[in-house]
Amino acid sequence: MNNLLIVLVLLGLCIGLGESTVTISNQLKHNKLLGILCDNYEGYQKLKIGEDYNFNVSLDSSDPVYEEKYSCTMYQGPNFKYRQYVMVLDESTGLEVTSKWIAREDGIYSYIGGHPLLKTDKWDGSHLLKN
Repeated sequence: MNNLLIVLVLLGLCIGLGESTVTISNQLKHNKLLGILCDNYEGYQKLKIGEDYNFNVSLDSSDPVYEEKYSCTMYQGPNFKYRQYVMVLDESTGLEVTSKWIAREDGIYSYIGGHPLLKTDKWDGSHLLKN
């Protein structure tokens, strides 16, 4: 019985190591929606304030949907006119198991692999809206 348990635990670890999880979070103010378009083929997403969008990325190069890099474009503001392109996963820089991207008024922040929260990008254009 113990051998079966060990085999199941090892199988679970092997399956889990073949994926990376990407999370994008809307922490914008004033109930703004966050639009997201990623190259994971899931289409355009709209997040309300406080919502998260999660997707898994295969790290197995033999997987038919495997890609070394995944990017997303985030949109906010009136008619979603402010945007920012973000490389959410780049396998060449290391195999991070999880990454979290947070959209705030002053820019995009990342939390990757347990490292401290870091501001990585600003919104394009003059996005400082007076509300």
